[in-house]
Order: sequence, then structure tokens, then C-alpha cells
Amino acid sequence: MKSTLTPMAVSAFILIAVIVMSAAAGQIFQKKVPVIICFQSSPDVVLVEEYGGDIKYQYHAIPAIAAVVPQNSIMSIKADSGVRYVELDSEVYIDEEPLLFYPDEKVPWGVCRIEADRVHDLCCGSGVKVALIDTGIDYMHPDLAGSYHGGYDFVNSDADPMDDKGHGTHVAGIIAAADDGIGVIGVSPGVELYALKVLDHQGTGWLSDINAAIDWAIDNDMDVISMSLGGSDNFTSMFELCQAAYDSGIVIVAAAGNSYGGNVSYPAAYDQVIAVSAISIVNSNTCFSSSGNEIELCAPGSSIYSTTLEGGYDHRSGTSMAAPHVSGAVALLLSVNSTLSPVEVRKILDATATDLGDEGKDGLYGYGLVNANTSLEAVLD
Repeated sequence: MKSTLTPMAVSAFILIAVIVMSAAAGQIFQKKVPVIICFQSSPDVVLVEEYGGDIKYQYHAIPAIAAVVPQNSIMSIKADSGVRYVELDSEVYIDEEPLLFYPDEKVPWGVCRIEADRVHDLCCGSGVKVALIDTGIDYMHPDLAGSYHGGYDFVNSDADPMDDKGHGTHVAGIIAAADDGIGVIGVSPGVELYALKVLDHQGTGWLSDINAAIDWAIDNDMDVISMSLGGSDNFTSMFELCQAAYDSGIVIVAAAGNSYGGNVSYPAAYDQVIAVSAISIVNSNTCFSSSGNEIELCAPGSSIYSTTLEGGYDHRSGTSMAAPHVSGAVALLLSVNSTLSPVEVRKILDATATDLGDEGKDGLYGYGLVNANTSLEAVLD
């Protein structure tokens, strides 16, 4: 017997289909995206929640909130009279380069090249607080345990910034590996290191977490911020937080980026940040370092021997390795004169750098190779 549908049954099926399709469309329409919302004055938590937003961070140094909000609400939020701007949260990353292996060194060639080892009898960075914004630190490493003073894990939202990538631990060793007769020696082995983990085990992270780490550094009175990370996008919120950190007296150092022939990455490209390019063992620009007018200083960045996970040591290359040489040199200066402002620190480092390449400042080497010895002589004279 042939079955047939009555007009009423057909209408019911159509109605059900429309409801199902509308519900699916509604789910797509209500998709939530991560954003940074900056306000004219104080952050408006109520406004964000009224638009269905879930708050991730409320920053202190700037009137901004990181949240995930329905995609269809972004234009309405932007139009609110109390909102200055809304920008999409974005991924940032680290780059690692192929290695040219040099012999393992108790005093790595980079520490010798910037003449940091010549000043350790005079100063070693004691009392200077350095915030390392990276993949965390293996704070149980014997060469780092003594310098580690805490921090925060913004990836997992807890107070345990243990490194699960190795990048941050390597950078930390360049700055602060202990002068203990084993492993390697850092540029400033007496500093107080604070690990702010913003990058995961793959070396990627989010703008909102980096912003939160800079905010943390301001709140906790850091002296130096060291960032061996970056991206190609210029974010207003990151710029304003770097400005706030700079205004609070923090010296900021960042890797220029590993894009040979490409532009300097952010945050290194900001005026408030010391952008560091990388040189090889023969004092030439490396085959990976970014370049541009924003380059302020250069430092060793090719096959640098330093600490890594589980108490080990290895070689790594990149502007990620160059930046901490400068961060360590900054710490040495501040350890002999804590009253130096970020502007004064930069003037000293720039004036005492070893000029490389074209005479004067250029887009490959900046003012030249950072020199810890001559910069300290300038302060102590």
C-alpha cells in the first residue's frame, strides 16, 4: 500500500526543518572569538558580560579587558561611547634556526664576546629583577635554581611556570646560569629571575597572555623585561602596555625576529623596546636575523650553548638567543646603579657598543655589539 503525507504532516516537517536550521544558524552566528577591549576610562565588566562575553583578564596598567565575545557583538561593542578600541586576540610565536655546532663552553662564546665575564668580579646583576616572558623556566635546573624567584603560568592559569618546551630555559641560562663550576655561566649570574609562561609546549601563545605578563611585571616592580618572542602584527594594547612598563621604569628587551630580509617583529619594533638582532661567531649578521631601522643593538645569536630541560645543556640559534645577552647586560648596569632610567640605560648601551657594519647606527647591527665591560666603565667613571 502506497503511503502518502497529508498537507498537515508536510507542514510539520517543514516547520521542524526550519527550527533545526535556525538553531544551527544561531550557533554559528553566536560563535565567540577572543578580543582585547580597551575603554576610555575604567574597564566596564558589566558591558562585556551584557554582550555575552567571558572575561579572561582585566588589566591594571591600561583600562582593558581580554575576553571571548559573540562575533556578532563586536561591532556593537566598538560603537559604545565608553570603548576606545577592540582588537582581535592573536597568536605569537618563537622561531628556532638550524645550528652550527661549536665546542661546549663553560663560558659560552657569547658571554665572552660581549665581555660580560670580565666584570663578574665587580658585579653579577645582584638584586636586579628580570621578568622572562617565554615558555617558562625549568627552575629545578642546577644552574638556574638559585636565581629563580617565582612567576606565573598564564597558559595554564597557575603559579607553576615550569617550562615544557625548553626555549625559556635556554634563554634563562644565557641571562643567569650560575657561576658554580658546572655547566655554563650566564651574562649576569646574580640576577633574580621571574618566569612568566605565555607560550605552550609548541612555542606558541596569545597576545592576551603576553599583555597579562607585562601587566604582572609592572605590578610586581620588575627592573627588566626580556622577550624572545614576537609576531608581525602591531597591536595597540601591547604597545600601550609596553609604554606603561617603560614609564614605570622597566627596561624592555626583545628579539628582532628570525625573518632574514624581513621586518623587525613586535614587540621589538616598538620605540620603548630595545630591538636586538643576532650576529655569528665572526661578528657578521646571521642568515636569519630580521633587520630595519628599529634595530638598536646586536648580540651573539648563533649556536649559543646554554641550559635546557631536565638539567641538560644544548646549542640553539636565533634572535631569541641574542636578546637575553642584552637583558643580562642591562642587569649588570642596574646592579651598580639602580637609579638609572630606561632612557639612561639605553644611552649608555648605545654609546658604548662596538660598532659593526656601516659606521654609526644601521639596520643590521643598530649601534653595534653590546659590550658589558665598556658600558660599566662608562657608569663607574
